[in-house]
Amino acid sequence: MIIMEQLKPEIKSKKGEGGSENKKENEFKIEQFYDKYISNKEFVNRISLDNLRELKEKGISTEKLLDYMCQTKNVLLHGSVVDIQEDALSSPAGRGKIFASNKAVIAIMRSIYSNVGANLEYPYFINEKSHFYLQINTYEDGKFRTSEKGFVYVVKESGFVNEPEGSWQFVNNSEKVKYVAVIETEKSDFKYPIEVKKNLKELEERWESENE
Repeated sequence: MIIMEQLKPEIKSKKGEGGSENKKENEFKIEQFYDKYISNKEFVNRISLDNLRELKEKGISTEKLLDYMCQTKNVLLHGSVVDIQEDALSSPAGRGKIFASNKAVIAIMRSIYSNVGANLEYPYFINEKSHFYLQINTYEDGKFRTSEKGFVYVVKESGFVNEPEGSWQFVNNSEKVKYVAVIETEKSDFKYPIEVKKNLKELEERWESENE
């Protein structure tokens, strides 16, 4: 089953049509929003969907906000369907690694779709020649966990290493990493192609045979 939820490409303005002016205007709006809701360093800032409506009504998506923050604020992103109550991200199963991304699409996707009981497959490298897609590998029942609302945790990039180099993935060899902000997401924030395949049992059998 293929869910055609294709991202509409942004129309690039031709030279002289005000493209750079529009970009500067949008960046100014994002900076205003950032100063209002996120820049306070005294406590963890939680940005609700209601707060984000201010930007969306101006034509600026949550993805654009998060990408801009990664590009200008020395931060990375960690998406989860879980509303974490403590003030830090914890290493899963005590493996001593915390994962984050410098691409908003990854964090938003992981905030809406869970790999519990399914396998999420998507590219490590995203560029103009390698567009983003999500393939959800499930068992025969076709079930997978998804949420109408999720959470993107913003962490400082210090202490993280890009692995593999050039990919969206960053790793911090720690048991815990404090986050500085939480951005709420909703399902409509993820606007990329999704394909669901009932092939997880077959994949697991293949992985087991390869590791024997």
